[in-house]
Amino acid sequence: MFVRLAVALMLWVALLAGGARSTPAVAEELALRWLTRDGRVLAERTLTLSDLDGLEQSRIETATPWTEGPQVFTGPSFAVLAGLTGERPAEAEVVALNDYSATVPAGDWFSRGVILSTRLNGETMRVRDKGPYWVMYPIDRDSQLERQDYQSRMVWQVKSIDFISE
Repeated sequence: MFVRLAVALMLWVALLAGGARSTPAVAEELALRWLTRDGRVLAERTLTLSDLDGLEQSRIETATPWTEGPQVFTGPSFAVLAGLTGERPAEAEVVALNDYSATVPAGDWFSRGVILSTRLNGETMRVRDKGPYWVMYPIDRDSQLERQDYQSRMVWQVKSIDFISE
């Protein structure tokens, strides 16, 4: 009986400790680098969610293969992020927390309106819900964006972006 009581007490303490946060934990920091093709670092910045919120925000309302029905994604555009240092990158290499990576060409930033979503339907995204940051294309605006080559660029759980210049 004492063992059961001790286990129950430990579980109760663990639940209290886990529930003490008023907001969900989010890996807020995003590492940005601007590189030449040969890997020379031109600039580096680390942005927090607050920093990203301070940038011009874009909005995409679209359905995705990973969500049910149309959703509203908001965050800075890739064009805004790429231009933070005055460099003119040709592409971005986006890396997720699990080290999955995809290349997003600069042409997509301007012609497709790609954003780095920091919010889904107005709420920050937990890691288990594809957050904290998710590359989003306006899929509903162009049926070509339903193709696998575009969908593979929609990296979620983004931890870093390397902007690569020619």
